[in-house]
Amino acid sequence: MINKNMKRGFGSASFAAALMAGVMTAAIMTAPQANAEEKVVANGELLRIQEYPGTILHFTQWVAADKGFCEDHGIRCEMVKIPSGPVGLQALAAGSIEVSFASTEVTMQAASRGNDVQLIVGHSPANIYTLNVHADVPRPNKDKGYPAVMQDLKGLNVGVTGRGSGTELQARALFIGAGMDPDDVTYIAVGAPGTAYPSFLARQVDAAMMFEPFGTICRLQETCGALVDLVGGEGPAEITSLNGAFETYAARTDFIEKNTVAIDAFIQAITEATAWVNDPANFDELLEVVKGRFTLGEEIEDSENVLRELVKSGAPLYGAEIDRTAVKAFSDYLIQNELITDSVDPATFVYAKAPKP
Repeated sequence: MINKNMKRGFGSASFAAALMAGVMTAAIMTAPQANAEEKVVANGELLRIQEYPGTILHFTQWVAADKGFCEDHGIRCEMVKIPSGPVGLQALAAGSIEVSFASTEVTMQAASRGNDVQLIVGHSPANIYTLNVHADVPRPNKDKGYPAVMQDLKGLNVGVTGRGSGTELQARALFIGAGMDPDDVTYIAVGAPGTAYPSFLARQVDAAMMFEPFGTICRLQETCGALVDLVGGEGPAEITSLNGAFETYAARTDFIEKNTVAIDAFIQAITEATAWVNDPANFDELLEVVKGRFTLGEEIEDSENVLRELVKSGAPLYGAEIDRTAVKAFSDYLIQNELITDSVDPATFVYAKAPKP
C-alpha cells in the first residue's frame, strides 16, 4: 500500500519517477541475474572419456552418462578404459579419446613437453592417494609418522599405476620431502587398483601408491597398512598445497576451439552431476549407478556393505571447480622437483570457462 504522505512529499511528477524506480528495483531484485549461466546444448557429439579399469573413482562421469546429464546437454558420453594418466594423455593426443582424466601434475608435465592441452573441469579437489605398505614389511619407524616412515621403504619395490603417473610423482615427492633420494626405491607399473592389488598380494611390489578401492580392500583383508595417508592430509606442505585442483579432466586445445559448444556442454553436465553426487538424498540411486559400473571381487567378505561404505565416503569428495591458485602451486611443485623447467600459467593452462571456486 502507498502512503499518501509519501505521495504529497514527492509531488506528482517526483512521485511518479520514484514509483517507477521502485518498480525497476523490484524487477531487478526478482528477475534472474543477467550473468546467470545459460544452459548449453550441443548437437549430439560423442565425447570419449578416460576411465581407469578396476577403480571406483568415476562417480561423476558415470552419473553424467547414466542419469541423463550428458543427454540433457546434447552430448554422448562414452567411457574408455585406460589404466594411467600418461597413457590417457597419449590417447588424447592421438585422438582416441576427447577427454582425459589425470592428476593435474601429469597433465601439466605433458603440456610443458608440447602436448597442447587445457584443464576443462574438476574431478576431485583434494588428494586421493594413500601410500600403503604390505603387512609383513618391517616398519621400525611406524610410530614416528611422516617423514621418518619413508626410511622403512628404502630398497623396496613401490607399485604405481604407470611410470611417470601421478602416483609415481607423488611417491617421489614424499621421499624428497623426507630428505631422501626418490630413487632409493624401485617403481613398478602395476596399473589401476584392479590389477595393482593382485600384484601386491603376489609380492611383486612391497608398497603401493594407490587410490580406492585399493586401501579399503587391503585393510579389510589385513594385507596392508597405510604408511602415509595423503587423503587425510599427511605429507609435506608442497603436496598439501595442491588441494583445490588435484584430479582434473582435460581436452586438447584445438578440439576445444573447434568444439566449444560440446566442451561447454560437458562442463555443465559434469558440474550438475557433481552436485547430484554430493547430495546425500541421492545416495541410494548413486549406489545403483555404481553397482552398474563397478563390482568388488567375490573374495571380498561382506562386499555389499563394503561397497556402500566406499560410495558413502567417496561421494562428498567430488568437486567440479578448479582453484587457479592450486594450479599455480602445481607449477611451483614441479619446478621445485625439477620435473619441468618453465612456470605454467593457470590463465592459459586452464580453460577460461572451467568452473572456479
